[in-house]
Amino acid sequence: MPVRAPTLLLLAVLAGCQSSNPYTASRLPYPLPPQDPATARQADPGSYPPATRDFSLYRHWQWAAEVDELLAGIVSAELDQRGLRPASAQSPATLSLRVQQRSATRQRQTYDDPYLGAGLGYYHHRYGYWGGMPYYPLVRTVTYRVEEVQLEFFDIRSGELVWQSVGEAEQTGRGGADTLRRAVRRALDGFPPP
Repeated sequence: MPVRAPTLLLLAVLAGCQSSNPYTASRLPYPLPPQDPATARQADPGSYPPATRDFSLYRHWQWAAEVDELLAGIVSAELDQRGLRPASAQSPATLSLRVQQRSATRQRQTYDDPYLGAGLGYYHHRYGYWGGMPYYPLVRTVTYRVEEVQLEFFDIRSGELVWQSVGEAEQTGRGGADTLRRAVRRALDGFPPP
């Protein structure tokens, strides 16, 4: 008797799976778009993923605007390490590069954990164990300066934006060139995309 009840329940469930499926495959093609241009809808370009771009076509670049000499040297050296060369008369540019540099002041809060002190010592006319009370957590606000570098690459032929990135680095006592170099390196970390 105890075996019959689960078996009957299992058979009822399996019988329910044998019902017809309302979703059936069809061999008919999708309907054709209307022939009348007034009724045809334009495809929304935002609803489709963009075509993948072949970055191997981009080998030479040029500046889109004037850039500070120090920043230009750093960006040029980093692009050179990634296989992009400045344009020349023999090899015309395929990319136009726009660089923007900003200095910003940021703040962050740091939290110090509470400390509980304990030890062995003289307490209330006797020797023994004593404990301390935990301190309140210390919250400090630290203000620091960062350098931001924004890079935008444009296709020379079409003028459309190909790639952009922002990198930032905290200013240290070593000097502005080192901070700019780290910011440019962080901005170019993902270039060229796979």
